[in-house]
Order: sequence, then C-alpha cells, then structure tokens
Amino acid sequence: MRGRGHPSHRLAWAAWLGLCVSSYACNVYDPSLVSRGNASVPSRPPSGTSSPDDSETLVFGLKDVYIQQSAEMASRTGLDLDDTMTSSPEEATCEPRSVDGEVVGQPVVDGLKGIDNSLGMNLLPTVGSALPCLEDNIALTQGRGIGTIVLWVRDWNGEDDDAQVSAVLTTAVDGTSEDPSQVDFRGNGSVDLEYAQGRPGTPAPDPEWAFEDSWFVDPGDFRVDEDGAPSLDRPRIVQADAYVASGRLVVPLVDETEFKLIAGDGSLPSDGGMAVLVNGGFLLGDISTDRRELERGLFTGRFTLEALGEATPKIGMCEINASVIENLFGQFADIRGSSIGDGSGQECDAFSLGVTFWGVEGRIGGLAPASRPSLAPCAGGEPVPVDRCCPSQWADGESREETCTSEEQQSKAALFDALPGTVEIPVPAPEPLF
Repeated sequence: MRGRGHPSHRLAWAAWLGLCVSSYACNVYDPSLVSRGNASVPSRPPSGTSSPDDSETLVFGLKDVYIQQSAEMASRTGLDLDDTMTSSPEEATCEPRSVDGEVVGQPVVDGLKGIDNSLGMNLLPTVGSALPCLEDNIALTQGRGIGTIVLWVRDWNGEDDDAQVSAVLTTAVDGTSEDPSQVDFRGNGSVDLEYAQGRPGTPAPDPEWAFEDSWFVDPGDFRVDEDGAPSLDRPRIVQADAYVASGRLVVPLVDETEFKLIAGDGSLPSDGGMAVLVNGGFLLGDISTDRRELERGLFTGRFTLEALGEATPKIGMCEINASVIENLFGQFADIRGSSIGDGSGQECDAFSLGVTFWGVEGRIGGLAPASRPSLAPCAGGEPVPVDRCCPSQWADGESREETCTSEEQQSKAALFDALPGTVEIPVPAPEPLF
C-alpha cells in the first residue's frame, strides 16, 4: 500500500489540484438553477411560549455525518450565511484572495436559495479523493460510541414552539447499549467501558442505536465544581440562545464552536480526527413527533483558513501546509470569518460550510474519567499510508482481501461487520433541508 509521500501519489494529488485551479472544475453548480429567496432559519416564536420553569431535556447521539458531498448536493446543504445571493462577482460579500499582489481567488457562486457551502462544493471532494475512507471511518468510530457527537437539549417546554431553550454540544468518550449502572471504565485512565458487575474485564457492548444508548461524555467539555472534579452541571459552552419553531430545533452557535470528527481509535497509523471550528454558525434539526430522532440535521458556519490549516494534519493530510492552503485552497474562500466583515470590501478569509447528520435519542450515562487521547497521524514525520480498508472502497470493485491486508486492518473490517444495521456505511445521501 503506497504512502501519501510516494512521488506518484504527490503527482496525482498535484494534478487534481491543478485541474481545480486552471478550470474551476471543483465548482460545477449552475447559477441558473438558483431560485430567489434565502435559505434561512425559521423565526423565533413569541416569548410567551417559554418559561423559566421549562425543564424537559432531549439527548441525541449524532450519526450519518455526510462529508463526501457532490457539488450538486452541497448546493442544497447549508444556509445563506451572508444574507446575499451570490451569482456573479459583483454580488460577493468579500473580495477574492490575493497572494503577492496577484488575485488567486474567485467569487464562489451560491447554491439553492443563497446557500453558502464552499467547503462542500469545492474542498470536501478533495478530501474524499485523498482520504477515501474518511467518511466510512468516522461512521464506524462514532457508530461504536467512540467520539460520537452528543447534542443535549435542555430547558425545553416539550412543545413545537419554545422561544428559549439551551443546548450543549459534547462528545462521547465511549457509549453502550447496556444499562449504565452495569458498566464502568477499566481504571488506570482507560477510556473503554467494560462490565462492572459479574463479568469484569468483559467489554461493554457497543451502542445499538435503538433509542436507549448511554453516552459517557468528555470531562474536558465540563468545568470543575467546588470539589475540583468536572461536573455535568457545569458545561464549558452552553448554546443558550436556542429555540424550537414548529418542531424545528434552531441552535445559534457561539463563535468557535467545535464539531469534532474522529476517524479511528488509534489502532492504525492513518487514524485521525479533526475539529471543525466555526463562527457565525447554526445547528438545526427537526424533532420527530415521538421525540426519538432529530431528523434532517444540519451543522453550518464559517470555517477560517487558519482553522483549516490546523485541522488537515490531524486527519493525515500531512503535505497540506500553509502555502498550499493559501495558494490553492484559499482561492475557494468565499466569506469572512466573522459576519462583521461581510460587505466591508475585505478579502475572503474563510469557507462557508454545511454538513448534515441524523440524531437518535439516548441518555447521558455520566462523565468519563478522562478525555480520549488525541490522534496525530502526521506527528511522526513519516508518510501516512492511504487507508483503503473501508466498505466504500470494497464497493468500487476492490475486494476486502486486497484492501485490508494487515492484522489490524482485518480487525477493523470485522468491526464494520459488527455495526448494527441502523449505522449505514457508506453513509446514505441526506434528505435536503430546503
């Protein structure tokens, strides 16, 4: 299996990027398909729909995080973040980027109803080409409860309209379908659950995604109490300005909210993860009538060039240095990193982003004893092998035996087999929100 540092791999990578730069082939959305009107969040209900006594909660584990978007799909995934329908250079809310006095950027045409999602239209296809197993590995890891994103909705009135709720976005160190009273962590800083009673040393079962999973969340997402221990009552970041309108949950995100994506548990050298750090973002989803699912979920916002530069090495894209981001990826920056800069005539310094997901009801099992160790595939300075041990690659004609050659990869392939049927891999295309 050839590493990313191999000359032929670098040539293929450069050729792909060159195609994007020379022909703008990465953005194929036809502006004539845009219909007028903004893709926006619903209005907040009247204040009388909310009370300080509202106390209902919802906990959703998030799955089906859809990354490998086509340009057409990306054009329907997101919100109009800059309140502008950009269909020509004259309508852009920021100036194309320049490097050494030469303009290298281009106005990125908006999608349906002004949707801003340059990352999905232009860059995520690149990631999919360079890291073909990324989306599968995220689905596998989060499906097993490792780093699963957990949305905790609080202070809700239980009705279709509520002018004020709060939300906490955290991650599970581990999760299980077992009763939380029957499991515990192994001790000595372990971040894996096992049976605490009767069967010590036996791993706890993975989540079943059948509405009764328990999530043991990252203590790093919570502040310490007077005893010096992290407390579930003291989340570090509370999205306090959320609301529910006609059953749609709307969470305006505080700046620098993280959407953490973990692809692997560290057993393979290619395992990594990234934090998508956004400003001016929203998290949306439709609460199902039985309250057991968060349907048509969307995470959207402004992802800066600087944040992209910090994220790419953590998922194994070791050769994507600051120069590549500035000169090649930077041409697709379509928005300012803060909404304050919209329309100011300043250069675009961020990418708009839209990523979909699906939420399944569960519960907070408690706090894990420690955060899951960070993965850093590029830290060793050696080329990171391209991981092709994933179902999306098997479906492309290569057999499992040809792509999962090592003992570790074969163990990983067995984990794909063990996932419950509700965790679909490859991730199914989402229903459009608009």
